[in-house]
Amino acid sequence: MRLKEMELNIDDLSVTQKMERGKVLIVILDGVQGKAKVTQAVEHGQTIIETAKGKVAKIKYDEGELF
Repeated sequence: MRLKEMELNIDDLSVTQKMERGKVLIVILDGVQGKAKVTQAVEHGQTIIETAKGKVAKIKYDEGELF
């Protein structure tokens, strides 16, 4: 699974995420569901965050490859 749960500080609803060299990371902070998750962006393509009724519903990874 590409999407990973992040540790959430319950007191102030904050998160800490370090950058990783050579990677583009996408941090999703969902204040409705009280969740924080991180995923890596695709190298060539799109990473799409879909919502439904004001909540994060799904993440789509549309990858391509350079020819």
